[in-house]
Amino acid sequence: MRGRFWLVAIGFVVGVTGSAFAQVTDQQTTVLHLSQTAERSVLRDILRIELRVEDTGADPLAIQSAINRRMAAALDRAHQVQGVRVETGAYGVGEERPQSGPLRWRGTQSLIMTSKAADAALKLAGVLQSDGLLMSSIAYEVSPETLRGAEEDLTAEGLAALDRRAGSIAGLMHLVLLRYRDLRVGNAETGGRPGPRFAAMATMAAPVAEPGEATIRVTIEAELLLAAPRP
Repeated sequence: MRGRFWLVAIGFVVGVTGSAFAQVTDQQTTVLHLSQTAERSVLRDILRIELRVEDTGADPLAIQSAINRRMAAALDRAHQVQGVRVETGAYGVGEERPQSGPLRWRGTQSLIMTSKAADAALKLAGVLQSDGLLMSSIAYEVSPETLRGAEEDLTAEGLAALDRRAGSIAGLMHLVLLRYRDLRVGNAETGGRPGPRFAAMATMAAPVAEPGEATIRVTIEAELLLAAPRP
C-alpha cells in the first residue's frame, strides 16, 4: 500500500475528470462543489480460472456419484500445484425434459482456481481439461493487495489536485478559500476494459490468456466555502 505498486504500475494520470459548481448561500459565503479523480494504470496480476465437472444420464444418484469422484480427483491434482488457490463452487443436479427423447438428469459442479503464478495455473487447467473438466471462464483481475497498494498514493494525489483546483476557481471568481465544509473520499476501485473471459471446450493443450491493463481510481468529492477577501 505504500510503495508496493511499482511491480505492476504501467502509467499514471492525475484526475483529469471531475466536476465543479458554485452555489451562493448568502451574501458573504459561496459553496463550491468539487469532484476530482486520480487514476493509475496497472497490469492485472491475478488469474481466475473456473472449470466444471459435468455429467448427464437417467440415474441422478449415479450422476452425483460420478461428479463426486471426478471432483475429488481434480481437487487432489490441483492441491499438488504450489501457488494455486483452489475452491469448489456451485453444485447442482436437475431434470431435463427434451422435446424428443426420455427424461434425463444433468449434474454439474464448478472448480475455481486463483493464482498470481499464471503459467502454473494455466498448465494445471490444461491437465484438468484433459481429465474431462470443461472450461467455464478465464479472467485476469487486479489483486486486493495491488488495490490497497495504490489507494493511499492516489488519495494524496487526488487531494492535492482538488486543493489546487479549488484555489484556481476561487481566484477566477475573485474569492478566497475559507475551509472545507464536507469531504468524501472513495475507496480504490478498478475500471477499464475487462480481462479475457470466455468459454472453451476440453482440449489437450493448456489454455492461453493475456492479463491486459486495468485502471485503478480514487474519486474525491468536496464542498468548500468561498468568500470575498476582507478589505
